[in-house]
This record gives sequence, C-alpha cells and structure tokens, in this order.
Amino acid sequence: MIKRLRKLGESPRPIDRLIAVVMGAALDDRLKVFSDRQIGQLLFDFCWPDLYVDGPELIIVTQAIDRLRRSTGGPVTKGETQDDLKQQPVCPKCGNEMFLHYGIDEADFWLCDFVRCGHKRYVGGSCARGKS
Repeated sequence: MIKRLRKLGESPRPIDRLIAVVMGAALDDRLKVFSDRQIGQLLFDFCWPDLYVDGPELIIVTQAIDRLRRSTGGPVTKGETQDDLKQQPVCPKCGNEMFLHYGIDEADFWLCDFVRCGHKRYVGGSCARGKS
C-alpha cells in the first residue's frame, strides 16, 4: 500500500494524486491498529533508508525506531544495547548476523542481514527462505 501511495503521489495526473489522498486516509486507519513495534518496523523499512547519513533526521528517526521497537519507553541504555547484541542469532546458512523484523502482514521473524542470503527464522521456530 505504501509503495502504491508513493507512485500515485508522484504521478503527473491529478486524479492519481487524489486517489493517493483517499488511500492515505485508509493507511492512517490501518496504522491505528498497529503496535508500537510494528510502527517502528515501518519507520525502519520505509523512512530510514531515504534519510541522509549526516542529517539530524537520521538520528531522530533512529531514536524513534529504537524506542518504538523496544516499546518500553525511555532512553536506550548501553546495557540494553549490549543485551540485544547477545540475543542476536547468527544465520545458520551464511554465518552473518540476523536482526529481528516485527511482522506487519506476517509473524515476527529473524532476517539475515546479508541481502543475498535472505534467510528467515520465524520467532515461533519454523525456518524459511526470505524474498529479497
């Protein structure tokens, strides 16, 4: 839905941009039922990659992502960061790090950091090859 909204919003046709406004309202309604962790995941997936490395926006959005995905409020302590790294599994397929992806349309899963590998391990325990 987000990708379609972007495409319609960038269209030179006024009718497409109007449809994007209507779809935006539907997206807003859908986001209201998402958990803090799911909203953090959306920020990570759709907003974070488009930010400049040296911009303050990146720092602010990174803080918001960390807080929402942790969903306990307050600042992130160095101890919490170290605990997260200790719990982070290693991909059994390629040996790279895996990160926790909070599911939007599917269950939460660990995803290999190496894009070409795409290995997933669902939090419930089953494994599957991811789609890149």
